[in-house]
Amino acid sequence: MMTTSTCETTSLTRIEVRRPASGGRCEVLLACSGSADRPLVRPMLLSSDEDGARVSLVPEGALLLAGDAVRIEVVVGPGAHLELVEPAGTVAYAMDGGCARWDVDVVVEAAAGLVWAGEPFVVAEGARVARRTRVRLGWEARLALREVLVLGRHGERPGVVEQDLVLLGAGDVPVLVESLQVGPDSSPLLLGARVMGTVTVVGERLPATTEGTRLDLEGRGTMVRHLADAAHLAVPHEAWAQARQLVRAICSSTRNCRPSALAR
Repeated sequence: MMTTSTCETTSLTRIEVRRPASGGRCEVLLACSGSADRPLVRPMLLSSDEDGARVSLVPEGALLLAGDAVRIEVVVGPGAHLELVEPAGTVAYAMDGGCARWDVDVVVEAAAGLVWAGEPFVVAEGARVARRTRVRLGWEARLALREVLVLGRHGERPGVVEQDLVLLGAGDVPVLVESLQVGPDSSPLLLGARVMGTVTVVGERLPATTEGTRLDLEGRGTMVRHLADAAHLAVPHEAWAQARQLVRAICSSTRNCRPSALAR
């Protein structure tokens, strides 16, 4: 098990989107803070309207280095919609025995939707990273999440990564709990592949014809996964397009509902 005692919390990024009870354009709160000698992940507003917002997560410097600890908090209020995009991937560099953390805590409230288009997360040879993602979904909340994990840069062996994903439905009932530990000696767990691309949708199931290794979740949800030797081959493009379309279509049905009527 990875020792993380050398990691200290150095940056916090927070995104919150809410639909005002009186109507009108959504309220969008964007904030980030951290140590002056550490890079931040800065949220930048791309667009917003009465339904929600589109926000880009822009790293201000090289991430991740030994000692970096990035925390991202996301809140999507009742009936709102948020789309998060990443303009580039993230590289965890060799850490000379150190480690880094990447923690994500998401709350998607009643009848709200989150679409997060994650770019490749590269764990270079010599890196040691702990990634934790926890999502709490309210009543009739929807989620579309894309992740691409790359084990080592071209010609490298994998670094070490501990990756945990916890999705909780209404009442904190577990929807999906997954734990993955991969390093130079355990990469055969991925059948020799260097890249793992995953699309997870909660709130509706993807069509049965969707390509990729498929897991239908308890209730309404689907995880689709591809293994490949290159990032562009591992991304389940068809599944991602379908997931985005499903979430957006369902969220549009709440457009005429007041947030107060969605809370339960």
